[in-house]
Amino acid sequence: MMKQVTVAGFLALSISLLAKPVCAQMSVDTQTVEEADDVRDTKPEPVRKETASLLIYNRTIIDANGHVRTDQNFVPNIRLNSFLKLELGFRIGERPQTQRVDAYDHYKIELQTKSFWNTLRFIARMSTNIIKAPQPTYTKSNYIGVAEGKFPLSKRFMAVGGLGYVYSFQKNNDVEASPVTAGSETSHILYKAAIRYRFDPRGFVEGVFGTYDVFNPYQTNEPFTQVDCEYELSPRATLYGYVRYQDENKFNVPLNVFQCVGIRVHFFKR
Repeated sequence: MMKQVTVAGFLALSISLLAKPVCAQMSVDTQTVEEADDVRDTKPEPVRKETASLLIYNRTIIDANGHVRTDQNFVPNIRLNSFLKLELGFRIGERPQTQRVDAYDHYKIELQTKSFWNTLRFIARMSTNIIKAPQPTYTKSNYIGVAEGKFPLSKRFMAVGGLGYVYSFQKNNDVEASPVTAGSETSHILYKAAIRYRFDPRGFVEGVFGTYDVFNPYQTNEPFTQVDCEYELSPRATLYGYVRYQDENKFNVPLNVFQCVGIRVHFFKR
């Protein structure tokens, strides 16, 4: 009897020892399958690619005689393909001293290439100014070609520069909406130099000196000095603004002072 109990106990102990590794392996296999299911169920976040943006801003300009004018600006930027962007611009301006809310209109059509080697891009722009007040009225069209480069100096600082040329045609006492290619003609170089400081992943401040910006070029002897800033309020909205001082051949001879504030709205495609 004692011998039968001993044999039975030995068999039970052997079965128990053999069952433990099998159960442990089954548990590991089950956990592995569940983890694999979790990996398959967890889809990566889709990368959002900006397809267009819309910049809306208001400017207040004070000239050397203390006259004030304001204008509203709308600048949509549309990605055409991986190589080109199309940027349009519309400006409606008023001069209180002329008692006209439509004293001048500006518009532009611009093509921008991608940044080659994340450094160099090219811009071709046609902008037209339609001046209705004060007298004399005129229409002026500018045809611009510019090469722009950006060069990182450190983690937070970047140098930005541009060099180009403009051909301008002006027809006096004539207000027409279509671009002009006749009348008095002028041409000159364009330039821009800037230092950008990124104070936050979402924003930067920039000091600029040059003769061209978003819309119309300035004469070589009437450059501007500007401090501008952009700050991302959310993935879909960026605050935009600048203060600009334009001089007449000498820095201490003021021509215009500009104050601008606006917002850039971003549109994405998943």
